[in-house]
Amino acid sequence: MIVRHLAIEKAGPPEPPRIGVVVPATDQVSEVAFAEMLHGQEVSMVVSRVAFQNPVVMATLSRMVDDLTRATTLLLPDGQIDVVAFSCTSGTVAGGVEAVARAIHAARPGVPFTTPITAAVAAFRRLGARRIAVLTPYVDEVNEAIRAFLTASGLDVVEFGSFHLRTEQEIARVPPEAIVAAGRSITDPDAEALFISCTGLQGHAAIARLEALTGKPVVTSNQAQVWEALSLLEYGRPVHGYGRLLEHVAPVPAA
Repeated sequence: MIVRHLAIEKAGPPEPPRIGVVVPATDQVSEVAFAEMLHGQEVSMVVSRVAFQNPVVMATLSRMVDDLTRATTLLLPDGQIDVVAFSCTSGTVAGGVEAVARAIHAARPGVPFTTPITAAVAAFRRLGARRIAVLTPYVDEVNEAIRAFLTASGLDVVEFGSFHLRTEQEIARVPPEAIVAAGRSITDPDAEALFISCTGLQGHAAIARLEALTGKPVVTSNQAQVWEALSLLEYGRPVHGYGRLLEHVAPVPAA
């Protein structure tokens, strides 16, 4: 048998920019949320998973950083990754932003990255909102750490509500309708915006209804990451259906 060598007559179109998303091993929502928000956009994504075991408490969350370099390395080895998203709000707070940065850059030196909590803080600055209401699914020790991070970042938390859940499975099962009801109930008249924390929560599916009901911008963990990732890519095209933030994607200004 003779095997012919076939030529490629012409190269295909250039590859779209690519986001590498690292999610906790038990996460059931982040990958779906990213895919839904990026549907129809000229951006691709690949996903890797970082070791994590329930419950969602500070001790287990902080250990994710120990596996983050390995998980980031598995994002299309030898392929182009333009932005890395570490998709865990509470894990970033528990492990520390600097430790997360070191772990990601050990695998992908020079590649910009986003996390849900730092993206949310940047999003509120972009929206011109300082006084915020916060909704989470976490237990109290995690809630306290989230509040402290937001406050240290210059935000004024005027209202705080939580479902007080301990596992990713419980968090993923919270229906969008419950998120809408809870978000509406805690959006204080003095609040300028609402933050729905946790990438494992289906917050992205509640944004449009909550903005319509409250008249205020809503930022969620997954939505904020998508917004910051697109901004870092200097993408510039609006994403419709997921709140005011994604309607106006602009490059992130240099630090």
